[in-house]
Amino acid sequence: MKFRLLGPLEAISEAGPVVLGGTKQRATLGYLLLHANRVVATSELVQALWDLEDVPASARKILHNAVWGLRTVLAEGAGGPAGANGPAGGPAGTTTGGPGGPAGGGLPELVTKAPGYVLRVDPDDVDLLVYRRRVSEGRAALAASAPETAARQLREGLDLWGGPLLADLAESGIAWPELDAARRDRLDVLEDLFDAELECGRHYSLLGELTMMAEAEPLRERACGQLMLALYRCGRQADALNVYERVRSALVENLGLEPGHELRTLQHAILTHDAALAWVSPAPSRTRATPAGQSEQGGRAGQAEHADRTEPVAPGTPAARAAAPGSPAGPSPSPAAVPALPAVPAVPRQGRAAVTERIPVSALLVGLRLGSLDDVAPGEIDTALHTVEDVISRFGGTVVAAIGSVTLALFGVDGHRDDDPERAVRAALALRERFSTSRQPAFRAAVTTGRALIRLSPEGDGGRPSAVGSLLDDGRAMLARVPDGEVWMGGATRLATGASVAAKSADDCSDDWQVLGLVGAGAGLRTDREHELGVLNGLLDWARHSSVPHLVTVLGAPGVGKTHLLTEFERSIALQPRSTARVLTARAPGRGGLSVPGTILARYCGVLPRDSAEDARGKLAAAVWRLRLAKARRAHLYRLLLPLLVGGASPAGAPGGDDVLDAWTECLTAAAVLEPVVIVVDDAHWADDAVLDRLESLPDGAGTAPLLTVATARPELLDRRPGWGGGKHRSSTLTLLPPRTGPAAESRPRTGIAV
Repeated sequence: MKFRLLGPLEAISEAGPVVLGGTKQRATLGYLLLHANRVVATSELVQALWDLEDVPASARKILHNAVWGLRTVLAEGAGGPAGANGPAGGPAGTTTGGPGGPAGGGLPELVTKAPGYVLRVDPDDVDLLVYRRRVSEGRAALAASAPETAARQLREGLDLWGGPLLADLAESGIAWPELDAARRDRLDVLEDLFDAELECGRHYSLLGELTMMAEAEPLRERACGQLMLALYRCGRQADALNVYERVRSALVENLGLEPGHELRTLQHAILTHDAALAWVSPAPSRTRATPAGQSEQGGRAGQAEHADRTEPVAPGTPAARAAAPGSPAGPSPSPAAVPALPAVPAVPRQGRAAVTERIPVSALLVGLRLGSLDDVAPGEIDTALHTVEDVISRFGGTVVAAIGSVTLALFGVDGHRDDDPERAVRAALALRERFSTSRQPAFRAAVTTGRALIRLSPEGDGGRPSAVGSLLDDGRAMLARVPDGEVWMGGATRLATGASVAAKSADDCSDDWQVLGLVGAGAGLRTDREHELGVLNGLLDWARHSSVPHLVTVLGAPGVGKTHLLTEFERSIALQPRSTARVLTARAPGRGGLSVPGTILARYCGVLPRDSAEDARGKLAAAVWRLRLAKARRAHLYRLLLPLLVGGASPAGAPGGDDVLDAWTECLTAAAVLEPVVIVVDDAHWADDAVLDRLESLPDGAGTAPLLTVATARPELLDRRPGWGGGKHRSSTLTLLPPRTGPAAESRPRTGIAV
């Protein structure tokens, strides 16, 4: 029988999950497993099960009954007779097992041993004990300067976590010191893992995890220092120094303390570009013998196995200011729209043999539809393909193949760089800008990031590289879903580009992201709805700075541009300097139920469609536990909201649906207290009445939380609910009119606003 403590308490036998009984019986088992293979005094168990002021006179009898029930459960789960160890209150049971585990066969035993009980289990059958062993081995490897081994073992241990330790018992109000200690220990292990990964040179791939850690635990100086080091090694010196300022502000405001010596020293080293901060490969470059007996450098591929980048390039240095090579032939993208990045230096290859390596790359797939390829003049096709290749080359990419209307380019085959994913996205945006002025080509693009098997042709033969790998298959499948005029990227690319690219989820069933634009200098915003966009941004500023929640409804006929306006609004938020608003989007599917609240909750918690139920539970618990609510209230919200993410939610109008929606609105309101929240619901006219009720009442129930709700709908919404938003001082309606043509178009308003 195996036991899971890292998450809700579970016991699993060969026949499947084992029913553990009531709260006291589960709590008794949980506490004994926390102290497995150790005698736990009866008085200690009593104190664990009851508060001192609430201990009943029959506490020991209740405990004895719980132990007796557990013995029955363990015996049945192991396939043996119940009560094999005698009654709970009887004399000490006998066993043939040693003190470190159960008797032979690995079966758990709960025996009486003065002054209490001992639960003897095989350490390999308890995930908490396996986790501790992996962590101990990983820390030993880290101390022995074996970061690769340490990272693997620490990661294996952390992968066992399916949520907070004994999450179900914690929800019932149990607050053992061991639970909080396990949470803190997990954070320590995460920091140990980050140290190991940084020693391996994976500073770029860690940015996502380190950023989340620093945001969730702003007072942990070690994690913040690791984030600063990773950012610096990725050439983001300014961002690293901003992290230091945030940590210092948090420490001063909350504790009245200045950062510690190590963090201050790291800040000074970043300011002075201390060479000691650069990552150095722990092993020399590999060499391979060519068929002609010559030696070929394999350092690039060898370091790619361990590192994302070997040398930090800080902003402002000559390397960072290097100009890109020659401009492409023909009209080029606007520099203001897609600023060029530093040129990618080619890595010379020695020898004459072809080389096949598995290396990290970013793949850009470009689709150009030039009408019927059979009817298009060859010169038009050549011009389009030359333009594509020239733009891609300017951003450091290599065109691998052009088949039909699809061109495949790779970034990273001539030397891996941390900004390869960003270069691929910028190249796609530049191409979109280039072909947006053409009348005939329909453009679309997809970017994926990962490892691929690359075959580099022998030097001097003029052949192009070839590539195989699942990321290319993923890219082709994604490109088939991309609408004309859009650029999409995969989840790995989204994580790699970080805050430099504004994006939103492309759909609710995959980890695809629609690229909205670039963030930073030169990332301008152009839209044909400036007035309407200004109204939405003004309402967001009002909610954010004046703490006035608001509901704005965007009404319009089909095809008038409601969804496009929402996209531009999300992009404008992402492009704002240091924007802190969380945008949570959902589309009403026209089938009622709680799909809209579930989608919005999933986006807030970071739950992806591919996540397992255990992952969803863990992410929901982490999100709810951050809310500034009483512990009992957070546990109550967790129980009510869980069905929205793992299935089993009642329809919106069914019994229990109102409680779920009440919990949903309370969660969003509490989330807006932490940071401004924008809830966007497209096609709200299809939503269930109960969901519409909550959307309409959100501003009134949010108090002073900076919460903005934006709902787009057809005029049918007013047919269903004539009083929608009427007479409320925190509600506005924005009516979109179709574009007008003719001489008087400029003087005629296309928007009606009611406040």
